[in-house]
Amino acid sequence: MRIYFVFLFIIASQWVYGQITSDKLLKLYNQIANNHPENYQFVIQELNKLAIDSMDDRSRSLFYQLLSSHYSELGDYEKSRFYWDQQYVKWINEYKITCDTTFYKQHQFVDAKNYILQRSKNEKVVMINEAHNIPYHRAFVLQLLNGYRQLGFKYLAIETLLDENINETQHITDTTGFYSREPLFAEMIREALRQHFILIKYEADKNTSSLRMRDSLQAVNLARVLKNDPDAKLLVYAGYDHIHEGTQNDWKKMAQFFRDMTNINPLTISQSKHTEQYHPEFETAEFRAANQFGSFNDPVVALKNDTAWHDKFVDISVFSPRYLIPDKRPNYLTIGELRKTILLNTTKGENGLFVQAYYAEEKAGHRIPADQLFIKKTQELLYLRPGKYVLEFKNSSDKVVKKEHIHVSN
Repeated sequence: MRIYFVFLFIIASQWVYGQITSDKLLKLYNQIANNHPENYQFVIQELNKLAIDSMDDRSRSLFYQLLSSHYSELGDYEKSRFYWDQQYVKWINEYKITCDTTFYKQHQFVDAKNYILQRSKNEKVVMINEAHNIPYHRAFVLQLLNGYRQLGFKYLAIETLLDENINETQHITDTTGFYSREPLFAEMIREALRQHFILIKYEADKNTSSLRMRDSLQAVNLARVLKNDPDAKLLVYAGYDHIHEGTQNDWKKMAQFFRDMTNINPLTISQSKHTEQYHPEFETAEFRAANQFGSFNDPVVALKNDTAWHDKFVDISVFSPRYLIPDKRPNYLTIGELRKTILLNTTKGENGLFVQAYYAEEKAGHRIPADQLFIKKTQELLYLRPGKYVLEFKNSSDKVVKKEHIHVSN
């Protein structure tokens, strides 16, 4: 613990006399998270102490990204959406709220899960992306995993997966991956293990000096999987543009490198563009039309003459519904009704406590909660799959003030 505070003092003293750079900010974030693996509150507490006016533009953008990602881990979807948009809010007057009514009239909107699995039947490689701060992207892919196993997909390659032994240990901790500290990401990995996927670590092992180098090494690692098992089917889960099959700049993407190396044209599916924003000015015209005139509670795909509409460089674009309802937890937390709602009967005196639901069989110290939230009212809801859990109620110092054991029945 002493090493941590020495590090924090050194970094903080540097910030007093200069700007907070993105490198310093990321180092601090990782240091806090690594030294306090189950204390999700502490990261936010420390980040909120930083002076935004001491940051350059790049580090300020990273700061908002980190806040957005961490609030998504805390289960606060509204704040996560708010802080993501803070990167761009100074330009908001340059945007207009748009709605493409023609797009809506020309397309039929169908359930994305069913359509994607149908399209994937004859595919050897499928690549799906996510936005790293949006948990419902993991919830959606989790619902696809059983269908992909039935289609014969054997391998699931996950971006920033770090644990090379996870297929043997079948155990998820804070060191499993960079993004898997988020509860729904951990649930997606748990489901993949239940479905007997072989998980693939395909991230570049070396510190890469460019995005292009990183993408090329990712592609090499994915191509190696099929070289060692030529008859296998591969599902790849990546972030943002890595699945793009083309580019408008010098950044050649992982999917491009993979296609050139293997002569396999992957089915590429994007979730990251047509999503809900805190400020509607930043939403796409297609997304607004689909949600304004359509009525759907789950992700959809837009069809025209039985062909999926898509953005440039991908094969299918997914449209998410709106999940943001003030003072209510988003319904994607049910994971397509795989999880049940658990009512917490708390008192007013417990408002402000942080509750974490852990699988009862997991050893304390490096656990990833199945769900967690700050108590804001006397009747809060947790979302949990059937099984045994321990609920830990913690104060702002992360001290457990109450503990409950519960069993969620089928």
